[in-house]
Amino acid sequence: MAGFVQLAAMTFSADRLTSRTLLDCSAAEQAAAMNRSFEQYIVPLRFEVASFQRRFRGEHLDAEASRLWYCGEELVGVVYISRRGHTSRVAAMGLVVEARGQGLGRPMLQTAITEARQRGDQNIMLEVFTNNAPAIRLYERLGFHITRTLSGFAAPAESAASAGPVAEKLVKADPAVVARHISRHGDEALPWMLAGETLAATTAPYVQAWQLADGKAFALLRPEADKTVLLSLVVPAELRRQGWGTRLLRALEAQYAGKPLLMPCLLPPGAGQEFLRACGWAQTALELHEMEQAL
Repeated sequence: MAGFVQLAAMTFSADRLTSRTLLDCSAAEQAAAMNRSFEQYIVPLRFEVASFQRRFRGEHLDAEASRLWYCGEELVGVVYISRRGHTSRVAAMGLVVEARGQGLGRPMLQTAITEARQRGDQNIMLEVFTNNAPAIRLYERLGFHITRTLSGFAAPAESAASAGPVAEKLVKADPAVVARHISRHGDEALPWMLAGETLAATTAPYVQAWQLADGKAFALLRPEADKTVLLSLVVPAELRRQGWGTRLLRALEAQYAGKPLLMPCLLPPGAGQEFLRACGWAQTALELHEMEQAL
C-alpha cells in the first residue's frame, strides 16, 4: 500500500492537470468517470449510462461548463456543473481514490469558479455532506459559505397507515403536472434537486406521481430496490391547513408499505420539516450543507 501511494504521488500533480469538457466525451465516458471519482464515497454511487442521463438532465447539466480532469492519460476526477439563469451549481465533484489528498481539487474547482465569473454568472453553489470536513475546508478557502443545512427523514416503521385501512384513494398523476404544482405552490427557494424545474424532467416508471382522488394534494416518489424515496409532496396554497397533506402521506405510507420510505437529505428548515415531524417521521443521520458564493 505504501508503494502504491508513492506511485500515485508521482503520477498526479497539479502542474500536469488537463481537462476535457463533456462536449468532447461520450455518455459512457461521463458515467464511468463519475463512478470512478465517487468510489468509497460517503453514500455509494453507481451509474449506468441511462441512469446517469436520467439523473442529470433534470439538474440542467451544462456540457460545456463540465469537465473531466486528467494527468496525462490518467483520470483525476470530475467537476460537473449545472446552470440555470445566472446561477451555476457544482452538481458533482470528485477525485479518483489514487488522486485524493494531493491538492488537486482546488485548481479543478477554481477553474469552474473562474469560468462561471467569466460567463457573467452571479453566484455559484453546491451541497456537501456536513461530516465531510476536508471538502468543507476546501470550499470555504475558495470563497463559499454555508447558507443552510438540509436534512432527510424516514417514515416510522409502524406508521399510522399500518394500523388500519386508509380512507383516501390514490390516483396516478402525470409527473409533469405535479412538477408544475411544485413550481406554483412549493416553498420559495427550494433546493436545486427539489425545485420544480428539476422534477419536471422526471418520467415514469422511474418516478411515480400520485394525487388524492379529488386533486387536493400531490406527490412524486422514486421506487428503488431497497427503499422508496419521497421526492416531493405539495398541497395547493388555498387548501393548506385542512389535513390534505397528512391524508396523502398516510396513503403513501400504505401504498409503499414493506420497504423503508425516506425523504432524502435535501429538505431545508421550515414547514416541510415541521410537517414530517408532526406526522411521526424521524430525521435521519446524514445532512447536507448548502454552500454559495457571490461572483
